[in-house]
Amino acid sequence: MTTIQVHVPVVEDAPAAPVDLASRVGRDVVGGRLVLIDNGKPKARDLLAHLGDALAERLSLDHVELVSKSSAAFPVEDAHADEIAARADLVVTGLGDCGACSACSLQDALLLERRGVPSTVLITDVFVAHVARFAANLGSPGYHHLVVPHPAATKSDDRLRALARASVDAAVEQLRGVPALLPAS
Repeated sequence: MTTIQVHVPVVEDAPAAPVDLASRVGRDVVGGRLVLIDNGKPKARDLLAHLGDALAERLSLDHVELVSKSSAAFPVEDAHADEIAARADLVVTGLGDCGACSACSLQDALLLERRGVPSTVLITDVFVAHVARFAANLGSPGYHHLVVPHPAATKSDDRLRALARASVDAAVEQLRGVPALLPAS
């Protein structure tokens, strides 16, 4: 009888150092600057733009900037995160509608949090558990996120606008309030 040896490529790493989230207490963003980080996924730019419009109206923001990443499969580079942090009071990243892009959009938000900018990540509902696990792995168990129904890529512009408007209350709470940490999954 032949013996087959199976190797499982799992590495037991030490837990990540906790991420210090940007302070939301006492932060006045009236007249502030919102940066939306579009990862290039289909309809991400449209959905983020609608969310940016709704947040600008709700928070009386003076400036909303939509920036594009070179790839949904990688987080923003440190130098780019530094540039964004220098010109942003608030950041929303997205769209997480697959495994890698959800993880990278989450990592983008945490990179900005580390730089003192309140941030959140926009994902579709089927990736909530994935993002929760990845947040814990990155040192931010229970990190908040905005959720829209999957798939976003097939939604009409009117539906995307409605989803953005329906997400505004949660976005305001996540960006302005004490971050609501979710139970770790």
